Amino acid sequence: MPSFGITDFYASAQRQEFARKFQFKIQTLGPLTEEDLIYFTTTTLPGKTISNQTVPYMGVTFNVPGTVSYEGSSGWNVTFRCDEASNIRSKLLAWQTEIFDVNTSSGKYGVPIEAAVVQQLGKDLKPLRTFRLIGIYPTKVGDLSYDVTNNGEPQTFEVTFAYQYWEEI
Repeated sequence: MPSFGITDFYASAQRQEFARKFQFKIQTLGPLTEEDLIYFTTTTLPGKTISNQTVPYMGVTFNVPGTVSYEGSSGWNVTFRCDEASNIRSKLLAWQTEIFDVNTSSGKYGVPIEAAVVQQLGKDLKPLRTFRLIGIYPTKVGDLSYDVTNNGEPQTFEVTFAYQYWEEI
């Protein structure tokens, strides 16, 4: 049996490095500009699952792949720092109004055409992997919480998006 010791681990870590939690970038997201997107602070890179289908035959259960599902596609959560004038939040709220306008009870009820592009970055901050989230739209633009006893911490707000599926490009 081969052994894998500390020096082997260290040599492997030197060759492959470790991903860091800050190594991502949102390249495009609906109506937001590149300047808006630098206020983006946290998210997750989406995953997917292939369903398993069992096929029993003569007392043996075989496992075969089924369809794909995109876990979290109905609730992709992100956090933004809020700019002083709340311009980013305002753009997101306007995007929601395009989807459903309470004043006219109308909106974009069709299949969403917008996409988001998320990049996983290397240590040189150049893209390693690029993912496109197809048919994205904001489902929830979160509250802004204020506190006069706070020590000046930058304001953040949560946004939840839904999308149809993603692809690596």
